[in-house]
Amino acid sequence: MRKLFTSLVTLFPLSFTNSLILAVLIVASAGLSLFISNKASAQDKPSYYRLQLKHGRQYLDAEYCSTKVGLNPGSDYEDGACQLWRLVPAGDGWSRLQLKHGGQYLDAEYCSTKVGLNPGSNYEDGACQLWRLIPVGDGWSRLQLKHGGQYLDADHCSTKIGLNPGSDYEDGACQLWRLVPVE
Repeated sequence: MRKLFTSLVTLFPLSFTNSLILAVLIVASAGLSLFISNKASAQDKPSYYRLQLKHGRQYLDAEYCSTKVGLNPGSDYEDGACQLWRLVPAGDGWSRLQLKHGGQYLDAEYCSTKVGLNPGSNYEDGACQLWRLIPVGDGWSRLQLKHGGQYLDADHCSTKIGLNPGSDYEDGACQLWRLVPVE
């Protein structure tokens, strides 16, 4: 910073007042760029959510942070990281759902109805891990898999998670999800 100031004063002789103003502007611009880069890095921090099922208000959970997925009313195992998800955009309105603990993705195993976690899949060009929220009202949505268009479903509103093309059991509440922000 000092070298820059000295170089500028040498190239462009300035009065004491103009030199002082130039120095203040240089210091202020350096401070502003630091503020902006810190703000940008804070915005890059991923947001995590819990996925809550309408029926029973339980959350999508990786049982003890394993690859087995089910429902749980609340978990503090690994500081809650077994129930914390983030949407990772994949383009064209599709996203991957990534678990905070371990970074694995919600996956329909080989695009079947069996749902679990997988670190990454190219099967069917990744369509077994691509999801989108289909809003149905009052903050609830269906979570649709790209391959086959089936929905994430709590089988007959139990804790067993799988895929189903459509369900009206309990007025559809076994397939209605909402994202609950985590601070």
